[in-house]
Amino acid sequence: MSTLLCRIELNKIGGITITVDNKDGKITHTVVLNSDAITTTSKGDSATSTITQTPEKITMDCKTFELTADDISCKSSKTTSFTSGTDFSIKSDSNFKAEAADAVNVKGTDVAIKATDMSVKATSIVMEGTEIKLSGSAQISATAAIIKLQ
Repeated sequence: MSTLLCRIELNKIGGITITVDNKDGKITHTVVLNSDAITTTSKGDSATSTITQTPEKITMDCKTFELTADDISCKSSKTTSFTSGTDFSIKSDSNFKAEAADAVNVKGTDVAIKATDMSVKATSIVMEGTEIKLSGSAQISATAAIIKLQ
């Protein structure tokens, strides 16, 4: 274990700064408490992570973000948005439920909906609505042992 350099700075204008330097590990941890925000920074050779908290907002900037808990609940009274620069996955080891009080939109270049269960031979997809529209600009195909159109 390396020797740490620890500092606490008190300043009537700049606030309080707590710094822990690990010279051997090339890591510096800093906590700054000032009149505007609380900022926690962890800086290493290859990455830096920062958490900034103000009365209105908490911001986290990092290379990798992981959250592990028994239960997680997120709730917003306004818009909730998730954006990914590459692939985006949602997976449940049990049931998955998506629900909206109004419209549900799924859009993509290719959209596949499959009901599969390797342990049970019977799987189904049920579509219900006052009006169901199928539209294809080139072709619509249906394949099954029995097809009923009424």
